[in-house]
Amino acid sequence: MFFDRAVSIEEVLLANALPSTALLATFLLTNSVLVSTAIGLSTNEDTFAIWRANTLLTLVHLVVAVPSAFVIAWIAARYGPAWVASLSLPLFGMRQLYKQSYDLQQVNQDLLELTIKAIEARDPYTSGHSRRVSEMAETISRAMGLNQKLVEEVRLAGLLHDVGKIHEAFAPILRKPGKLTEAEWEIMKTHPALGAELVQTVSHLRKLVPSVRGHHENWDGTGYPDGLAGEKIPLGARIITVADTIDALTTDRPYRAALGPAEVRAEFVRCRGAQFDPAICDVILSADVWGRLFPDAVASAKDTTVRLGRRVRPAPSAQAS
Repeated sequence: MFFDRAVSIEEVLLANALPSTALLATFLLTNSVLVSTAIGLSTNEDTFAIWRANTLLTLVHLVVAVPSAFVIAWIAARYGPAWVASLSLPLFGMRQLYKQSYDLQQVNQDLLELTIKAIEARDPYTSGHSRRVSEMAETISRAMGLNQKLVEEVRLAGLLHDVGKIHEAFAPILRKPGKLTEAEWEIMKTHPALGAELVQTVSHLRKLVPSVRGHHENWDGTGYPDGLAGEKIPLGARIITVADTIDALTTDRPYRAALGPAEVRAEFVRCRGAQFDPAICDVILSADVWGRLFPDAVASAKDTTVRLGRRVRPAPSAQAS
């Protein structure tokens, strides 16, 4: 029998270290890496960023779980099943605690989604706006090389950036089909501060307050509500400002039609260093990141190039003549 009662735990672990490591590496290669690669290819996202976001926490669990399995087997061989049963109870309790924590996170996410839907129901012109801003802010954050914790904070702040508009005072303004009056515009300018106040009431979201409050601040100090300038504006707010503007420009509004990618690009070039952080502008204007933000436009451009290329090539008979 492999697990003899006289065998020490050190011998068991050492004897199985190499095959266990090989098994873990194989799992990571065949499952996490390949799956992340497939997702990256299909979404035009950075494969390593996807792997890092979805695997690091699981990797820690695996590193702990693999030797734990051998320890439990050794305890069973040396002390019998009663000891294993006594150890299983706290392990089961930990699993249930982890599951409850995960379920609570899911409930919180669902409540956030419900809140966002309630806000967007007031404004037919911005349906889906908060989710799109959140996704773009996450893409930009990853492209900037932020760590996973900061990326997640920016993503959530992007989802909640317009939460202040849930106040009843904004309802008639959001439903108005035409341009806003000066008085209405002054009311609209209060939504970042009101949103920050709402987010402040939720303890585990308080770290998002600066990003929510500052998402209408401009790099040159002409924004609101605090008139912050440059790097005094929280980084998350600067990223959300860019994502928010992209979605606003590419969405049909009562006062103008949606702009195309070329027009949006020209706007960011024009406002670089004025409304927007120039470093973030440089990131989004790079070919790689721009392609992630506007994948349909890039695909369409490639298709047009191929079709035009076929048209300009003369047929063999025409070349001969």
